[in-house]
Amino acid sequence: MKLKQWVAISLLASVSGMAMAQTYPARPVTILCWSAPGSPVDVYARTMAKLLTVELGQNVLVENRTGGSGLIMVNSLVRGAADGYTIAANTLTLATLFSEPNAQFKPDDLQMVSRSQIDPYGLIVHTSTPFKNIEQFVAFARKKPDYLNVGGPFAISSHRVAWEVFAEVAKFKTTWVPYPGGGPALTAIAGGHIDAAATNPGNVKPMIDAGKVRVLAVSSDKRLDDFPDVPTYREKGWDVVRYQWRGMMAKAGTPKPVVERLASAIQKAQQTQEWKTYLKRVTQLDGFQGPDAFRAQLVQDIRETEVVKKKLGL
Repeated sequence: MKLKQWVAISLLASVSGMAMAQTYPARPVTILCWSAPGSPVDVYARTMAKLLTVELGQNVLVENRTGGSGLIMVNSLVRGAADGYTIAANTLTLATLFSEPNAQFKPDDLQMVSRSQIDPYGLIVHTSTPFKNIEQFVAFARKKPDYLNVGGPFAISSHRVAWEVFAEVAKFKTTWVPYPGGGPALTAIAGGHIDAAATNPGNVKPMIDAGKVRVLAVSSDKRLDDFPDVPTYREKGWDVVRYQWRGMMAKAGTPKPVVERLASAIQKAQQTQEWKTYLKRVTQLDGFQGPDAFRAQLVQDIRETEVVKKKLGL
């Protein structure tokens, strides 16, 4: 290709991208969610959809694409158009998916748009269990390896990795019970169908108020304001500090001006009082990152997660 032709094509692409950004969005936007309704990432997606509807001036809808620990949704995203009209809510679990046998994508197939929040994990039990604190749970699990059933999102997820890391540090074993999201896992623990749930504690406050469950410990670096009586793993002697994150991504190839438009809208949404109220309600922390920083975060998380998966044989 001659230099003049290359320059002309590049200019045309740039002008086309700018024009698309100026008119974007011209129709409703869909946010895909890989987790079941009621799960923490589903609640995040629906909260963000409501706020983005205002910021973008178009309806933003959520569509749940469950199954395959998130593979079905991501495979669907990368098969679609790279135009910003279908984006996807993601979490740290994304870092576990690239080495899965049925993954039809690689990191370069995805465009990170923005990270929105960080969220610690917690160990939740039904109030009818004899476990009043984390020490009692660990002591029992050590005596009876694989006896206790612990539920959480998916067969392999960031929750599973975080839980197995804690189990290895604390020297006990449990049996993992996968659910199609954190919401179903919480429903299961509230109904007494599993011994414990390893998921994000923010969404259990209504269940705590109803006297159904208790939180034994959290994975944050310090105690959470909403759970002042709940210790961290670290303060009990297990040096495990891990956070889930949630954010938005699009298909690689989405025009840069569209990505920037989305990231800017999300950043503005996260400055609203409604967003701040939501974070407080679900015990989460604001963790905004733009496209480049979010990409770097994912690369680091993939590297760390693959080391953990290999070590644990996951």
